Amino acid sequence: MYELLTGSPPFSGPDPMKTYNIILRGIDMIEFPKKIAKNAANLIKKLCRDNPSERLGNLKNGVKDIQKHKWFEGFNWEGLRKGTLTPPIIPSVASPTDTSNFDSFPEDNDEPPPDDNSGWDIDF
Repeated sequence: MYELLTGSPPFSGPDPMKTYNIILRGIDMIEFPKKIAKNAANLIKKLCRDNPSERLGNLKNGVKDIQKHKWFEGFNWEGLRKGTLTPPIIPSVASPTDTSNFDSFPEDNDEPPPDDNSGWDIDF
């Protein structure tokens, strides 16, 4: 949610170790940009509590706590459930396989790693 609102991840540093240390400090140490509404910042912080038993959505009322959060005020949850919401953006597509709305990336030509035949993945 933070990344969708800002365009960048909440925990990032110039190298993996610095990023790791920022993560360890927790969401409460992140300085939210001024463009993020207080209700959005509050929701993000409640969803990202270090202790899972303290996270919004994992409390006594479950997902209802998330749905009732002030940031979602006025959101049509019933429309979402029924699939009747009007999407905010309807992309133009030429066919069911049209990918022109996505960024182009070079083909991945790497070979998959060889199977070690240990059977570790038998249940997948």
